[in-house]
Amino acid sequence: MEPIKINSIVQSVTFLKANPDGTYKTERLTETGSRKKQSGALKPIERMIRKMVKSELAAANTYLERHEKSNQRKSNGWIRDIGKNLKKAASSARKSSKQPKLTVVR
Repeated sequence: MEPIKINSIVQSVTFLKANPDGTYKTERLTETGSRKKQSGALKPIERMIRKMVKSELAAANTYLERHEKSNQRKSNGWIRDIGKNLKKAASSARKSSKQPKLTVVR
């Protein structure tokens, strides 16, 4: 039997197999693997930490790009531009981490 080619938007396929006694058995095939197990109380903390790490990654990538450009343009350019490069990296981190919208009730 040839393998079945499935479009990438399909997450799972369920097959019905007939047993000799006339009953049916279901078999589910998934590409995504098992579901992540996590307690409900830890979900907000995990989400916050993931956002923080993503923003730090954005800042580090921005700083690294600007550091290399500064180094190529001038002799010891990275030290001359360190303040400007760090400021741009911090700005990039702030832009990538969206603050939660707070509702003020009076």
